[in-house]
Order: sequence, then C-alpha cells, then structure tokens
Amino acid sequence: MNDKYNAFRSYNFTPYIVGGFIIATLSSVIEYFIRINTNDPQQFIPLFIRSHLATIFLAISVAVFEKHFKKIATQRTFLFLVLIRSISLMLIISFWLFVMNGIWIGYHDQKAFLEGITEYWSDNIYIINLVSIFIVLTILIGISQITYLFRKGEFFNFIIGRYHRPKEIERIFCFIDLTASTTIAEKLEHHQFGNFLKDYYADITLALKQTKAEIYLYVGDEIILSWTYKNALKDNNMLRCFFLMRDIIQQLKPRYLDRYGFIPEFKSGMHGGKVIVTWVGELKKEIVYLGDVLNTTSRIQEDCKRLDKDFLISKDILDHIKNLDGFEATFVEETIPRGKEKSIKLFSIKRIKQKTS
Repeated sequence: MNDKYNAFRSYNFTPYIVGGFIIATLSSVIEYFIRINTNDPQQFIPLFIRSHLATIFLAISVAVFEKHFKKIATQRTFLFLVLIRSISLMLIISFWLFVMNGIWIGYHDQKAFLEGITEYWSDNIYIINLVSIFIVLTILIGISQITYLFRKGEFFNFIIGRYHRPKEIERIFCFIDLTASTTIAEKLEHHQFGNFLKDYYADITLALKQTKAEIYLYVGDEIILSWTYKNALKDNNMLRCFFLMRDIIQQLKPRYLDRYGFIPEFKSGMHGGKVIVTWVGELKKEIVYLGDVLNTTSRIQEDCKRLDKDFLISKDILDHIKNLDGFEATFVEETIPRGKEKSIKLFSIKRIKQKTS
C-alpha cells in the first residue's frame, strides 16, 4: 500500500516542460525579429537554443519548487503563500537569467565575462525587469489563490456568464459523511475538532485530484463530491476516489492517533442523473445544483448506516460502468428512499485484489 500511496503522490512535470518549450519558442522568435534592425542582431539558431535551455531549466526548477512548496502550503495564510511564492519564483527566474546570460557572454568573450556579468547585474533594465516580474507574479499568484475560494471552474464560469440562466445537465454526486463525528466532537474540544476536520479535508485532497472529483459543498463534517459522467466513468474514477481516500487516511493513521486519538472513518452514497445548475444569490454568488438526484443521493448515504455498508451506489450508476476492473458490486436491497415514491436498487461496492497471471 505504501508503493501505491507514493505513486499516487508522484508529481507531473510534463506541463511545466511543455509550457516552458512554448514560451521559449515564442520569446526567441520575438527577440529575433526585434533585434534584426538593431546594433545587436542575433542569429536565430543560437538564440533559439539559448532561450530553450534557459526556459527548460527554469521550468524544471519551478516544478521542483512547486512540488515541495505544496507540502507546507496547506496551513498557511493567503499573504504568506502569495509573497513567498512570488519572491521564490522571482529568485529562480533571476538565477537562470544570470546563469544563461553569463554563459552566453563568456562564450563570445571570455575576458569580458566578469565585466559583462557585473554590468548585467547593475543594469537598470535588469532591476526594472526584476521588479516587473515580481509584480506580475504577485498578481497572478494572488488571483490563483483567490480562485481556490470557488469550486473548480466556477470562477471562469462566472466571468463568461455560464449558468446565469438555469440549465439542465447530467452529473454524478457522492455524499461522504464522517462516521461518529458527534462522538469525536464531544471528546475533542471545539478547536481540536476544527483542526481534525481541517486535516481530514486537506489530506483527502490528493484522492480528489487523482480522480478528477469536484467539491460541490462542505456541510459540516460531510463533503459532497461531483463529477461529469465522462470524468466519473474514466478509469472508474468515481469508485476509486472512495478507496484512495481510505488508503490515504490509513497511511496517516499514526499521525491522527497521535494528534487526536481518532482517525477519520466515513461512509459514502452515490447516485447520478439530470439536475438543474444555475447561479443564485446577490450578496454572495454561488453555483447550485437542484433536483431529485441530490435528495436521492443523500438518502442512499443515510442508508449506509442502516445497512451497515461503507459504500453504496444506485443501479442507475452501476448500469453505466462497463467494467468494474478491481471492484465488486453486491446487490443489497431494493428500497424506496424516505420521502420518495420510486424504488431504487442499492449495491455495495468493495475493492478486490487483482488476479496475477
């Protein structure tokens, strides 16, 4: 299980490399044409190579920094995150500009290397560029942090006016409720229980990212997840999410027991179908999903306790799964959820070991 957990935490450097390559290509082409009619024209191939080497090293450095920075960013304040990231990224950019320009100057004139580097560091243009980079980074990072106040894609949807009029869509929902939360809250002080929930929600984020789950709502000790059918069914993300969450918590069990004397345990109900999505509110804007699907999902989650099951899904969801692939669905019962007229078939989901050839 440790291997799975470590693999799960693996970091994807590809977007940084691809992004760096695109930026380097654009910057080298722009610089080439700008310099054509100046006193310092550049040959395109050397300029192209220099730009790409600098940007690739820069992209890798930024990726490594972001990977390690995220480990300490969970419990930090907004100002800390923005300032530390801005200053750190500015220094990384400055370092690679210094290195690549130094190599470039030394390649053309070794005697002028030290003089050129000194001139580069003391040039007003360098200072102006550095300040400009810091300001731009601060604005961009600040905006990126603010978007975390919204659900995934919600900020963009608000800007473009999407869902300002009610629209019918299909979504899959998963209600996940913390087991024995009342007992835990009574045993822990309010402050400690708050930290307990904060750690719990932070730790399971890894599973949500891995399975493309979107957080619809936090309701006290309950979390409501949502997927498009495409994202949910791909690689059985909607089933994998629950078990990845449980794997992570199990891995962190010693830490939870040491800090709180309890570990988070949860039960989950899943259902899907057509819902209405729209923006509501004036003093506070928020996207809401409306429809019988959410009520039914909530009832399924409540049935977990009655039926002594950890993870229940409806037959409507099961019928969309082409291959359970490592999971087992067992029929539990056909029931009429409280407050409903139509019956629904419930299945318990368990993870099974893959047979090795």
